[in-house]
Amino acid sequence: MNWGKELRAFRQRTGLKQEAAAHLLGVSQAYVSRLENSTASPSSQLEAKLERLLQEPEHRPLFEHFRTTISHSPHLISMLAEVDGKIIVDTVSEALRDHGTPFHRLAPGEVLESSNSDVIEILDAFLDLGAFSGRIASMQVTWTYNNEGDPVSHWRTTEIPVRDDAGRWYLHGAHVEITAEEKQQLLRDWDGPIKVRTFADEDEGAAPSPANDTEAA
Repeated sequence: MNWGKELRAFRQRTGLKQEAAAHLLGVSQAYVSRLENSTASPSSQLEAKLERLLQEPEHRPLFEHFRTTISHSPHLISMLAEVDGKIIVDTVSEALRDHGTPFHRLAPGEVLESSNSDVIEILDAFLDLGAFSGRIASMQVTWTYNNEGDPVSHWRTTEIPVRDDAGRWYLHGAHVEITAEEKQQLLRDWDGPIKVRTFADEDEGAAPSPANDTEAA
């Protein structure tokens, strides 16, 4: 772990001055400065102090509490991140883990990949439409899981972009199983598998925009 980076982020998050951080850790302000600039490395004893300080509930980033609400949710919830052009599973709820197919392979830290054409189209749309850069307010998608040997199922997912304490964007997804008939109705209503709401829509109360032309998908 980069303790200097973690300590600086902690101070920025809490508004703590270097002098106050030094007092909590039992070191000098100059040492805190060197630590944050990566010109000093903490001893094992100081590492233990840093870990205790950063893990105290009142000092944890707000977004970590948000992750916890997802992890323990009784609903089918996931949160995705984008790293180097790939979509990564960040957090999944207990209910999603326990549900089984089609979510049985989702694990935090794993790259989200699929051979399913519905899912591939939607993952591409997440990147193309700027879901991980704050360009949309929300997105609804409908898709079918149809892998050989597994039961076929149809889904409606609502994706909401959220930001962490450092300004990174994530997609919070709520999943609802639907019937084949309901999926077909959504495809007609949305003119495709994706419905996007922009911030302009939010401001003006306009209807969400379909995002199902060839360039968007």
